[in-house]
Order: sequence, then C-alpha cells, then structure tokens
Amino acid sequence: MEQVRAETKRALTNVAAEGQRHIARYPPQRLTKTGYRRTGTLKRSWSFKVSATGNKLFAEVGSNSNIAPYNKFVQGEQGQRVFMFQGVGWKNIDQLQKMMENDFVKEFEQILRRAVT
Repeated sequence: MEQVRAETKRALTNVAAEGQRHIARYPPQRLTKTGYRRTGTLKRSWSFKVSATGNKLFAEVGSNSNIAPYNKFVQGEQGQRVFMFQGVGWKNIDQLQKMMENDFVKEFEQILRRAVT
C-alpha cells in the first residue's frame, strides 16, 4: 500500500509539473499595434505544489504574481476571457483543469493495475 501511495504522489507531482508548463506556454505575441511588449513576469510566476493530508493528496497550480488576478481576462474561464484573447491560442484554466484530471486518471489507473498484478 505504501508503494501505491508513493507512486501516486509521484504521478500527481508529474501531472502538476506538466500543468505548470502547459499554462505558462504562451502563443507568439501578435498585439503589436499598442507597442506593448510582454515582460514575462506572469509566465515566470506560475508554480505548482503537491501536498498530503492524511490519505488525501492535493495538487495546485497557481501564480504568485500580483498581475495574476487580471489574467482571468486572458486565461480565465470561457465567460471571463476578453474576446480578442479567445482565438489566439492562449491556454486557459478550464483546459488546464481538464488536462490535469485526464492525465492523472490515466496515471492512477496504471498504478492500480500494477498493484493488483
């Protein structure tokens, strides 16, 4: 059982790390008419952590940047995103959550298969 727990935590850590890379992968900058240049602050601010409480494991991907609250207009849920950011390839929170859930389920199923054989 301890082996399953260790493998599960490792899988969750891998999924969270990939989630961090996923959300920080930005499309090429196209909005150049304003003269705005990306600073990379938000991209560098994404991080993840995995924690355990009792028999529960948690993974969290987030940003520690003070501009993160405004990021909902670019990478937020479908109803929050500003129109001009919707079709240019920005990854969003909904996609991140679905991707992480699907990836973890696949990993966990493999862990359980190995445990019972």
